[in-house]
Amino acid sequence: MKTYKVGRYPEADIVLTLNFCSRNHALLTLTINGKILLQDYSSNGTTVNGKKVNNQTIEIKYGDEVLFGGVEKLDWSKIEKPETKSTEPAQPNKQFQFIKQHGLKTIVALAIIGILLLAFNFLSNRNTSKPEIPPTANEIYNRYKNAVAMVEVKYYVRIHTKANDIYFGLNSNDSIAFNKNKNELKPLTSEGTAFFIDSNGTLITNHHVVEPWAHDRVLKDYFNTKIKPAIKRALREKGYGEDEPHMVGELDGIYIYPNGKTFSPENLIECSVLKIADKEDIDLASLQINSHHLPSNTSVVSMNETETDERKIQVNTAAYVIGFPMGDALAVNEDNVLNCSSTQGSFTQNPATYYIQFSAAVASGASGSPVFNQYGKLVAVTYLGSKEQSFNRGILAKYIKQVR
Repeated sequence: MKTYKVGRYPEADIVLTLNFCSRNHALLTLTINGKILLQDYSSNGTTVNGKKVNNQTIEIKYGDEVLFGGVEKLDWSKIEKPETKSTEPAQPNKQFQFIKQHGLKTIVALAIIGILLLAFNFLSNRNTSKPEIPPTANEIYNRYKNAVAMVEVKYYVRIHTKANDIYFGLNSNDSIAFNKNKNELKPLTSEGTAFFIDSNGTLITNHHVVEPWAHDRVLKDYFNTKIKPAIKRALREKGYGEDEPHMVGELDGIYIYPNGKTFSPENLIECSVLKIADKEDIDLASLQINSHHLPSNTSVVSMNETETDERKIQVNTAAYVIGFPMGDALAVNEDNVLNCSSTQGSFTQNPATYYIQFSAAVASGASGSPVFNQYGKLVAVTYLGSKEQSFNRGILAKYIKQVR
């Protein structure tokens, strides 16, 4: 009997290279009687002659079309071809003598026992799974770096006073200014992160990313640290004297720049808000590319790769964040190409009702970034950062279904 380990880890007998394949994907066994058994351990399954196998053991034939993860084909030249053993001619006389000697009932009982043993062995093999080998930090980054996009939100802020409504935006010098006529201002701009979840161009981000003015909680984002104080200062200087003015946002447009693209107007993609979570505590929203098509050279964070059971998130295990902290100021390289950042830390608390806390560094612009665990599973969406960069938070991934 001979076995072949198949997977993406370097020690495998047959090494796979594509991200849809698992590190410990499958096991091929050549039995002493010439059979070939395929045992699948993977997340995305294995396809044999067009039929999907997932966490099962089946018998296959040499030369069958086997696709691991549905994408990478088995190279049969790497597998030893089983020998075809000749079948001895039947000896009816000896068989008859055996039945005559031991009795038909005994033979039937032995056959039933044999069938039960085979069934037990099959079920045991099918339910036996080897421990998953965690991918490296670099493997997680390469798997998801093209699933993230930088979000650019353009908007005005309207404030109602006793006399009239006034609008805040940017003047010709790109300074924050106000005017009764919105058309005499340029829109304010806020940045964040989003990530693709399907081939229709659907993205997940935060509510406060798509509506920066909507959250009054203490968020360390651009609107609450820069825009809001500037508006309050301008009102005081003008004599309105409102300490906490009621701010209403008027959206001008939402756009994304996929990672790896040149940061230029021709790569700007217009989006619309698809859905916003009903609860304020669930700081999530979804976007939809207006063309409903996934941009070229991008990937998705599949919902099959999401950990929705927060009980499996262990304190002091690895946490990875991929996004655009500081927006284009940090992401644009010397060739003017967007290059997302990856930070690593650990989960620092047991999950709360809506969020999980982690130490991987974030900054303004990282809001909406996906947070992955040590197995590369999506567990949260970044929404809050701290000055210490040690106690940041993400909305648990199980709540994404509320904005899909």
